[in-house]
Amino acid sequence: MKNNFSTTLLVLFLFLGFAVHAQNTTDSTTTDPFGVGNRANEIRLDVFDAAFFSALDVSYERVSDSAIGYGVSIFANLRDTEDDVTYYEKFAVTPFFRFYFFNKQDFGAKGLYAEVFSKFASGDNPDNLNEAYFDAALGLSIGQKWVNKRGFMLEISLGGGRNIGLDDNSPDLTFRGGISLGYRF
Repeated sequence: MKNNFSTTLLVLFLFLGFAVHAQNTTDSTTTDPFGVGNRANEIRLDVFDAAFFSALDVSYERVSDSAIGYGVSIFANLRDTEDDVTYYEKFAVTPFFRFYFFNKQDFGAKGLYAEVFSKFASGDNPDNLNEAYFDAALGLSIGQKWVNKRGFMLEISLGGGRNIGLDDNSPDLTFRGGISLGYRF
């Protein structure tokens, strides 16, 4: 009889322990595993390039969780490079991976970030505009992103990289950065 009582008492304590632990909660990990609400896609336009350099730089980013994002940027210089030597690049595709720091806010994937990118670009040689080039680059950048509760965002970034030398006509260094406005959906 004593053995049944201790077994019953042990089972009762186990059920009490599970009942206390299995309370119905709605934390962000069960309702929002990414920490970004239902919004995990972003699209941005670099307004600095559009306003001052007649260039179009559009980015798409997928937020995979509250601290990580990845995506691609597409750059197109809308001016003839013979008229404007501000940008040597005519066209570029830039895949990137971001890691966000100090993120303690609801929508996640915002704030200070570090980015690793690769860039595939074509353009005109900065020393001789008659010679075209195509090259790939690897680089790093840092930035800051602000996102409001409605999904609108502002982003400022700056970085650079080195071309890997696929073409002898390409410049040694590449630039990445700007001021972007966008929307998270």
